[in-house]
Amino acid sequence: MWGFFVSEPGRGRLEPGGSNRMGTNQPDLIVRKVRGMGRGVFAGRAFRKGEVIEVCPVVRIEPTPTGSLGSLDHYVFKWGTNGSLAVALGYGSLYNHSAVANARFSPRLAKDDIVFRASRDIAAGEQILIDYEWTEDDYAAFRSPAK
Repeated sequence: MWGFFVSEPGRGRLEPGGSNRMGTNQPDLIVRKVRGMGRGVFAGRAFRKGEVIEVCPVVRIEPTPTGSLGSLDHYVFKWGTNGSLAVALGYGSLYNHSAVANARFSPRLAKDDIVFRASRDIAAGEQILIDYEWTEDDYAAFRSPAK
């Protein structure tokens, strides 16, 4: 198993994957390979229910006529109501899906970012999982070419 992280000890600010606790070298978020899922994001420390895990800026992208974004297909979020999509920066596009998620996300369209919060207490070392909130119809529409 491998992992990587960014640590900004002593800076006192939240950085994606970095520490927001002054004087610590322990990263808040760690990325590791997950069998059958690719990469996943893990808690480097405990998070309390309702606590912000990460705020990720997004890059908006328009759907292509073919319906495919190539290798980005598995990393996009629905953005707004007009069929737009977004790729979350930071670790935002690396959180894996679970119908029984321990975190949730809130898109902030006006700020072009997504806030990830713990939906229950999360233990250090636990994988952080979100419900992508895509229905089967959403997936089918995304994968089929525009007419």
